[in-house]
Amino acid sequence: MATMQEGALLFSLKYLARLEEARVRPENEAAGRLEHEEVERHAREASSMHARIEAERRARMDAERRAEEARIEAIRVTAVERARAEAEANARLEVMRIVEAHERALAVLKEDKQNQRLGRAVRLGALGSMLLFAAAFGFYFGKIKPDGEAQLRAQQAAIVAADEEASRLRKKLAERDARIKEAERVLGALARPAR
Repeated sequence: MATMQEGALLFSLKYLARLEEARVRPENEAAGRLEHEEVERHAREASSMHARIEAERRARMDAERRAEEARIEAIRVTAVERARAEAEANARLEVMRIVEAHERALAVLKEDKQNQRLGRAVRLGALGSMLLFAAAFGFYFGKIKPDGEAQLRAQQAAIVAADEEASRLRKKLAERDARIKEAERVLGALARPAR
């Protein structure tokens, strides 16, 4: 009988233990769920914070990249403008040099014509007689006039050459302007895809 009582007692203890376990289990599960939810909440917060930090880092990198691109574009535009200004200045100087040479040639022509007129007047006034006049006339048409015409033709050829040089330089300036515009267009096309 003692064994039966012990068995009944043991059965009652096991039953009570199971009841206690059944009572505690929902509490443990609820605590575990709360703990799990807390861990998930912390994980979400950590993930959210990491995403914010990553977004800020990307935004900072994008801002730095845009600033660098703007700096490079400014340098490129400055270089193109400097090259254009130098080309225009060189072309202007060349045109001014040609114009000055042309004006000097015209001044020499005018001076030569004035000198020829003065020489003729002095000769005519000094000779005074028909014989000397005839000799001066023969000399003038035999020597001075052909030389003067040859000199005039040479000066006119120099003027024509200067005009051709000016025309060539204008064409060269136009070609330079076209190359500069083409370079700007190519640089603009290269700069657009980088954005």
